Amino acid sequence: MIIYILIGLIVGGITGITGSSGVLVLIPIFTTFFDIPLHVVLGTSLFVDVIASSSVSYSYYRAKNIDIKESLWIIIGALVGAQIGSYYVVSVSRIFIMVIIAICMILFGFKMFKSGLSKNQNDNLKVPEKFSVHLRTPVGMVIMGLIIGTITGIFGAGGGLSVFIILYSILGFDIKRAVGTSSFVMLLTAVSGVWGYSQRGNVDFDIGLIVGISAAVGGAITSVFANKVNEKFLARLIGAFFVFFAFVMIFLKVLTPILFN
Repeated sequence: MIIYILIGLIVGGITGITGSSGVLVLIPIFTTFFDIPLHVVLGTSLFVDVIASSSVSYSYYRAKNIDIKESLWIIIGALVGAQIGSYYVVSVSRIFIMVIIAICMILFGFKMFKSGLSKNQNDNLKVPEKFSVHLRTPVGMVIMGLIIGTITGIFGAGGGLSVFIILYSILGFDIKRAVGTSSFVMLLTAVSGVWGYSQRGNVDFDIGLIVGISAAVGGAITSVFANKVNEKFLARLIGAFFVFFAFVMIFLKVLTPILFN
């Protein structure tokens, strides 16, 4: 019980600061150190995300840092994609996917951290206008949402980081609005995914409630902090987290299975 509560607080803290799915930490921990079937881990992780993201989203909503209108098409695509992903949970090379995600997180994290150190507005994180203009169309945003939702449905996490990057780099959201909106999109996507997993009996609601409630508390605390701090400091914090967690993910999800199998 104590271990689950501590894990939940960490998961919520990550979600509150970055708007990303803190279960990116939960999945490798559960699959590596706990005797829980992988499909149950994925479904339960999404259930935790529902509870944690609810708390975080409410905090950002109160601070007026959630923009539903601008992200509506992404939400629609993500909801459909989550159902597709939860249905087609197949034997994908998860190590390969995790390595690709980790590399992208490291590159983006370094750029984000650098933008937080710059005295001037740093636009090198923005996608060039000639590309982003096509991605900002309803069709482009639905496609991006489908991809995010499908990845979330298959792996039980990963969508929050992707949504944040899209909102910040393509749609031009400021950092706090990107974090708040990505947490809300992740909430809706997780709800859709949980419904799909629960239909197949792949959600442990007992563990999910313990970790989820703890995550909600941790997320509420850190999101209040994130809404008040300076944008530059928040950029450095998010950038550092991306890089740090990428290496943690590689260690737990790639190196650990190789070393201990």
